[in-house]
Amino acid sequence: MIKTSPAPQITLPELINCLKAGLLLAISKECRTYIIIPIIVNIIILSVAGYVLFSYMSAAVYYLFDMFPEFLLFLAYIVIFLLGTTIVFAGFYIFSTVATIIASPFYGLLADKAELILSGKSSDDMSFAEIMKDVPRILAREMRKQMYFLPRLLGCLIISVIPGVNIVSPVLWFLLAAFMGSIQYCDYAYDNHKIPFAVMKQDLSYNLLTNLSFGGIVSVCISIPLLNLIVPPAAVCAGTKIYLEIQKKKGILEFENSDKQ
Repeated sequence: MIKTSPAPQITLPELINCLKAGLLLAISKECRTYIIIPIIVNIIILSVAGYVLFSYMSAAVYYLFDMFPEFLLFLAYIVIFLLGTTIVFAGFYIFSTVATIIASPFYGLLADKAELILSGKSSDDMSFAEIMKDVPRILAREMRKQMYFLPRLLGCLIISVIPGVNIVSPVLWFLLAAFMGSIQYCDYAYDNHKIPFAVMKQDLSYNLLTNLSFGGIVSVCISIPLLNLIVPPAAVCAGTKIYLEIQKKKGILEFENSDKQ
């Protein structure tokens, strides 16, 4: 039976511990096998994203500088900043969404392995063969998340093109990226246990500030070249640790490997 009572708060030190545990797990020999394919997918998708966004931004910059007279060039810089922020966040969201959907079955396996190492317990039916049979359900869960994100993305996009109001768009895009990152990377462990999406959202909402901090750190790290290759697997492991902390605080499970806490 799934408990839907308020999830106790996760403190900042506990969040830092989750992030540290996630990074160490992602680069550990036990989890190395599970991150190879997601990293390859990220390399391909992010390379394409970088090329497309750079090409588009270069063309946009030249066009804007030609459009503004010299005495209004300062406006061009403002427009370029706002437009660039919107394009980068929206563009990388689209490409990272594609990469995440492709890699989601492997992230599910990684979350299961991380849970086994951290707690001594594992989800049922999480062999590679079983998870391949479960791919349609996993992809449906991913699409459920993306449809949940879409109206919020459109809201930020609309604000980004409204003169005057769009000055706050970079902050809104960052907060949205943090919000989505928290849900995205914590959800794999919930989905492995077939916990409903609504219950997962409820758990995270009771720890909103902590989870926004988690998503914000992940979003910043993903924007750093090379580091962004290892960040998604590390975030999956950290999200699994957060899931375990929430369930432990709710009294749903006990850790068997206490030294892994």
